[in-house]
Amino acid sequence: MMFEMPQYEVRFHDKLDWEEISEMELMDGLYKIYNKVTPAIKEMIMGQEVETPDAVYRLKAKEESILSR
Repeated sequence: MMFEMPQYEVRFHDKLDWEEISEMELMDGLYKIYNKVTPAIKEMIMGQEVETPDAVYRLKAKEESILSR
């Protein structure tokens, strides 16, 4: 069984498009606002977006494969 790392996206308030970011970039962005990032990451795992003064962060949605249907 292969473990797949979660992927994250960010949309800065001055932009319209979401862009993929690394886990380190996510942690850096969240740590500036939250002393503990674990609750914010839990929210993303539950499907919520986390908003900061600069951006909105979310877990990247997995694209469903046609073969897995």
